[in-house]
Amino acid sequence: MKPLRALPLRLCRFTPVLGIALGGVAIGVALAQQNASGGIRHAQLRGVASSKVFNNVNRNDARAAIKVCFDELARQRGYVLDSTVDIVDSVTEIRARLQSNSVELIMMGVIDYLELESSRLMVPVMTDARTSQGSAFYSYVLVVNPSSGATSIANLRGRNLLVASRGSGETGMAWLEVLLGQENLGRAAPFFASIKAPAKAQGCILPVFFGTVDACLVDEVNLNLAKEMNPQLGQLRVLARSRPMIESVIAVPAEPHPHQKELIDGMLSLHQDPRGRQLLMVFKTDRIVRLQPGDLDPARELWRDYSRLRGSPPRRPAGSGPAPMTPGDQADRDKKRY
Repeated sequence: MKPLRALPLRLCRFTPVLGIALGGVAIGVALAQQNASGGIRHAQLRGVASSKVFNNVNRNDARAAIKVCFDELARQRGYVLDSTVDIVDSVTEIRARLQSNSVELIMMGVIDYLELESSRLMVPVMTDARTSQGSAFYSYVLVVNPSSGATSIANLRGRNLLVASRGSGETGMAWLEVLLGQENLGRAAPFFASIKAPAKAQGCILPVFFGTVDACLVDEVNLNLAKEMNPQLGQLRVLARSRPMIESVIAVPAEPHPHQKELIDGMLSLHQDPRGRQLLMVFKTDRIVRLQPGDLDPARELWRDYSRLRGSPPRRPAGSGPAPMTPGDQADRDKKRY
């Protein structure tokens, strides 16, 4: 057997903020056309991102990356863009920005959106597609090495688990808790001997392959990417697979703002333009896609089922932040800033 090659990190750390960065492209396109006729040469773009989407990402690095994108795109199109990007720690702060009409674009995890959905202050319009087929949906899978002898989730009682969850890390753990509940196996913390969260997906997948850890919870996008780079990983066994869902939402205020349509249209068509494709490639994202009716239903159902579980919220994996919260919980209380 050939030695297993190291897995490169192909998903950029700043993928969660892609929607904000791409907003500069769309506004730039709209204003470049106006500049040609002697029109407006200045524009404002105020973006807000939830800190929950910056799991294991330094927020200062993220701000710097976005600012570079803004400035370069504006320079190329010959206009001045007054852009700001704020990373906030709570749903309350996002709500306040919407109520004060001081934001044009919001990037958040789906759980934050669900908590704000009833306010009707914003409209979910897009999400980022992370597969080569341009799909925004992906599943979580519970993976074991066949040599472990585990053929069902019940066989994992008292064993060690690694969790590599996208974004804030909430969705994967929530699904696992619901899965355990459906099997009448209790909550994750007492069920497993340990639950830890490595910083990278390969740090979850490789230990299972080499037999140093019993099981891994990982999104199928990263698992398939790992298999593509190292076909030997195809030997791993999937014990359970979640319903495909999306985890990120790009929203705009319910009250339309100047260039909103151009902003949306420009983001949706980035993959059709050579310069846009180059930017998408930097962020390791295939394209931005429009949300369709029903796209958020799988996430709604997951968090509804999670909220029905008995007992206190489960303990999160070490190093992954606060416990998952339901959309009705006070998810924004006592959040620790990065």
